[in-house]
Amino acid sequence: MSLVNQMLKDIDKRHAASSAMPASHHDLQGVMRSAFPWRTVLLGGGLVAALVMAGVLVLNGKRAVPMPTPVASSLPVVVASAPVQMASFAAVSKSAEPPASVQKPQPVAQVIAAVPPVMPTLKPTTTPAANASPSGSVTRVLTAEQRAENLYTDAVERIRQGQNSDAQGVLKRALSEYPLHHASRQLWARSLLETGQLDEAKTVLRDGLTLAPQRLDFYMALAQVSLVDNDLEAAIKTMQSGLPVAADNAEFHALLATLLQRSGRHDEAIQHFVAALRKQPDSANVLLGLGISLQEKKDKASAAEAYQRAIELGLSPSLMQFAQDRLRQLIR
Repeated sequence: MSLVNQMLKDIDKRHAASSAMPASHHDLQGVMRSAFPWRTVLLGGGLVAALVMAGVLVLNGKRAVPMPTPVASSLPVVVASAPVQMASFAAVSKSAEPPASVQKPQPVAQVIAAVPPVMPTLKPTTTPAANASPSGSVTRVLTAEQRAENLYTDAVERIRQGQNSDAQGVLKRALSEYPLHHASRQLWARSLLETGQLDEAKTVLRDGLTLAPQRLDFYMALAQVSLVDNDLEAAIKTMQSGLPVAADNAEFHALLATLLQRSGRHDEAIQHFVAALRKQPDSANVLLGLGISLQEKKDKASAAEAYQRAIELGLSPSLMQFAQDRLRQLIR
């Protein structure tokens, strides 16, 4: 058994009594045997008063439109390299603040302005030849989904031009044409958030969950809106409501762990970090988040090993310094 696998097994045993996870989640055998490309994850700390978020709003399939960044704290953003499809959060305890150079997230306006037309305009279908006009031309008919896709493409262009209000109207029309056009729903919520219409953004996302309750991206996006609205508990409740359909989704568990850590609920955070590591055992970011919660729970030996493993796997320069500082504190 590998060193990290044994470490996770020991962690699971020590924290089983206070775990909020189902009993079936306590078997850590084979943790190191599975992995997949990690999308962006934030590691939060529960004892600080501020939160760093650099996020993106997940779209349907390959379509992704970024979510806004809330007010930054003095702590590092822990971001893994890979295709970005998920929001990021970061916060750690006050005892070791990393360099201020990582405090400034990318301006929201620049993020939304860079949204590409992620899907080509769908080509219209044609009616049977029997419907041809006397002149021989064929009537072209668009499906509801195609009309929504064209409206979505139009809205993306309007957002690029800074016409958020007009884009919102276009996206509303797209959803009236085809309510299951999830990219339009995500972009509409993103635009509403950009213009400070938080309640409207929540409504749009909740409607999406009513129509498609299995979509984890809607749960995570709604949690982000709650965070921007300074309602951490609502964000946690939203994520917990998605657990029945989350299964072993690593991104989902890592985000929930971050929120729980941010609220000081470290026993629960540890269980969800471990759940994420079952699917992403080599995620330095998740290991760093796990180390933070373990250190808060005074489990120094496990925290030190989590930091050490994160360092070995590789972190960004600022996070590397942070992890090394934390490790030195524990081995003195």
